Amino acid sequence: MKYSLSAKNLTCRNLEAYADYRASLVTPDCTKEITGIVRSDSGLPSIGLNQVISNMVMPPRIIQRFALDYFAERHSPFTLWHSATKPLDNDALDALGLKRRQSLVAMAAEIPRLSVAEVPVVEQLTISAVKKEALPDYGAVQAAAAGELEGAQLAHFYQGLQEIPEQRRGRLKLFLASLDGVPVAAGCLFAAADALGLYDLVTLPDYRERGIGRALFKHLLTAAQGSHHKNLVALVPADRQQLLLDSGFFAVGEVARYQYTPAPAAAKPD
Repeated sequence: MKYSLSAKNLTCRNLEAYADYRASLVTPDCTKEITGIVRSDSGLPSIGLNQVISNMVMPPRIIQRFALDYFAERHSPFTLWHSATKPLDNDALDALGLKRRQSLVAMAAEIPRLSVAEVPVVEQLTISAVKKEALPDYGAVQAAAAGELEGAQLAHFYQGLQEIPEQRRGRLKLFLASLDGVPVAAGCLFAAADALGLYDLVTLPDYRERGIGRALFKHLLTAAQGSHHKNLVALVPADRQQLLLDSGFFAVGEVARYQYTPAPAAAKPD
């Protein structure tokens, strides 16, 4: 693969597919698309499960009509990702209520060329694929890393997956790391048509700096090597690139991120 715009597009297509897939597990016909922008609505008031991905610069009024007005009417938060090289108008979006957050770095690797380095053994740490009965545990770890309001929605989402047949949610490859039997870290591989995506790799705050995240990351890379896919993509903060770079990933571009959170509903007078 030539790591250029095509690799960045591969990463963003995977994000679109991931957003659509997760949302569709709870809300049928959840994704709509117009030229240059895709909107996925999970039906839950979740900033992480409701996603809008744009791949071209467009007037703020288009984003307002297609995304902001839609979610605002539902009093629901969402995240807007912008993958085009030319930036959006930050001031105009801020005036609409879309707040710029830390951009993420799009990264891509050819799976056969991944280097899965040895990591120190963490005593009493077990890592396993998540089965139906462990879905609430996976959700609890993701929830703990997301804050109270968003965490409640993520916990609800993953608990609800227990009611969905495995063949319907099988493209989500969830992994859970437990220390002395206590779930402490979690991460996901998502299987799209043209690439695997690595998402939501988190470790609970009290268990960081112990090598647990590195062990889980190595486990995910090993699982990716056992798949039929040729490419693995990820979106990571700029200060967390090094582990991926050391493993054979290339940074292929920046993806801007904006978030919309509706104002709390006004209390009704007595």
